[in-house]
Amino acid sequence: MNVKSGKYHLSALLNTPVHNEAGFQCGQITDFTLALRKNWPCFDQAVIFDLNSGCHRLAARKCFKEFAPASFVLTTPMNDLPLLPPDFSKPTATQLWDKSVIDTINVRTVQINDLEILFDESGEIWVNGIDISFRAALRRIKLDRFFGSLLDRLGFSSSGEIIEWDKVIGFGDEFEALTTDSTSDNFQNLHPADLADMLEDLDESEQISIIENLDEDLAAETLAEADVETQQQIIEKLDTETASEIIEEMDPDEAADLLQEMDQDRARAILAHMDLDEASDVRKLLEHDEYTAGGIMTTEYAAIFEDFTVAQAFSHLRLVAADIEIIYYLYVIDNQERLKGVVSIRDLLSANPALLVTEVMDDDLVYVYAKTPQEEVANLISKYDYMAIPVVNDKQQILGVVTVDDVMDVMEEEATEDLFKFAGTTDEELSYSSPLQACRARLPWLLITLATGFITSTILKFFMAEFKDVIALVFFVPVVMAMGGNTGIQSSTLVIRGMALNSFSKADLFKRLMREIAAGAMMGMACGLVVGLWAEYLIRSGEAASLNFSSTYLAVTVGLAMVGAMTFAAMFGALVPILFSRLNIDPAVASGPFVTSSNDIFALLIYYGVSVTLLAAS
Repeated sequence: MNVKSGKYHLSALLNTPVHNEAGFQCGQITDFTLALRKNWPCFDQAVIFDLNSGCHRLAARKCFKEFAPASFVLTTPMNDLPLLPPDFSKPTATQLWDKSVIDTINVRTVQINDLEILFDESGEIWVNGIDISFRAALRRIKLDRFFGSLLDRLGFSSSGEIIEWDKVIGFGDEFEALTTDSTSDNFQNLHPADLADMLEDLDESEQISIIENLDEDLAAETLAEADVETQQQIIEKLDTETASEIIEEMDPDEAADLLQEMDQDRARAILAHMDLDEASDVRKLLEHDEYTAGGIMTTEYAAIFEDFTVAQAFSHLRLVAADIEIIYYLYVIDNQERLKGVVSIRDLLSANPALLVTEVMDDDLVYVYAKTPQEEVANLISKYDYMAIPVVNDKQQILGVVTVDDVMDVMEEEATEDLFKFAGTTDEELSYSSPLQACRARLPWLLITLATGFITSTILKFFMAEFKDVIALVFFVPVVMAMGGNTGIQSSTLVIRGMALNSFSKADLFKRLMREIAAGAMMGMACGLVVGLWAEYLIRSGEAASLNFSSTYLAVTVGLAMVGAMTFAAMFGALVPILFSRLNIDPAVASGPFVTSSNDIFALLIYYGVSVTLLAAS
């Protein structure tokens, strides 16, 4: 669309005065109705607030003598304009605000904060694009004038972030956001991962609209890429038949993961509508614990018999390739389906077609059992750089394979879980919408921390009473506690992460402990020297020096206490995760609030003990 006029924003036109031909203000613009002309939206009527009657009226373009941003002049008397009906259903410009649409250039879901409009030479008003910027949101609520100069200095353009209308997916003829007739064709060419990202930003009804109008394969791939909450939200709202058809197209392991998280009655109903073979594969996976190799494996793999030739292996692969998840490896089995070896596509390509696969296969197998914890599976794949690892039962019969993409999900889950434990909460809190739920998740650890605070305050009370004549020592209590806590967190984090990544064996744990103690002592001496010099200066230059002890002696006391506190904190931070691991307790629990709170207590006790010992010996 080629228009020659200046650009404006809808928010700037609202509340614009409307005058009659005599030049008196008789109303003000409150909205515009929308129509499609040449497949482009334009404003065909203005909604005017009548200042005399206090009601809203509709004015078509022909009712105006002047129809421009600087001047809206009516030729038709205000009283002759029709009233806005109570059940008025025609779409208006302000109804587009805050709606979610798809930006096809950057492949993302965006929210409309304002509309950019153009006036052409004939006086028509066209919607040129949508403004998705924060600046547009401020403009709508009339705060741009207050924060505009600040935003300009920070580099936020006053023109906003405009996406032209023809680059947007999401509106039908009636301008209803994300309607089925406007999305189905456009979405077929988008990557499932991009679609999944957009789904997570949309309302529930819009999510359903998109999924229902994708073909089953793309819908299944998109759901597989979405987060668990979005998956459940969509599947719960789809009718059982549609849900089962989509889940049939998912890989069995992904389908099992999804059904495992759902209401079990709903899951059984979906399974009952699925194809018998697909449902059978999913049911087998549901029998396993979701955090084991059996729970994350897929049953779609390529297996060949040991009496196959290389040529027969390729022929078989051509038949099954479309239905299996991974074709990098072919697993060689005997007549009892016992795993005998594995052969890669590369090995087959370089082999004589007449050779038996047993002559080119690798029989030095690395495999896992169905009950093997998923963390151990992830470590094996990472260690050997495999694309997949077979899962067998006690009879060495292959049950499925765990692929590298499943392991990446596991590693992300484990890292996320550990991160939340460091903070004293759980990843389940991400799905909580209620402050009360968040409180229940965090409060237990905070209460433990509070309890340790009671202990430290009690110790500090005795400290103050013991050293009331040497008040200068109290100045450095926060420093000693803080340095001890930070040192403990560093040690525990290194040990926990090393154990998680198998960076050192169990035989190396003692060496790791000694290394942390030595490192803590060295850092303690460095920090102790610095804090001792600072203590010397602070005590000497103030009025807190004791008559009974020199400032140098007190400074040495503070420095030695720092050395002791940091050395112990390093040992404690490394030792606790090791002990927890030996007791089959997740070492990540030993980090965060636990180590910090405990080290606060021990640091204060060490400071107290060193001070008592040195001052008593003087």
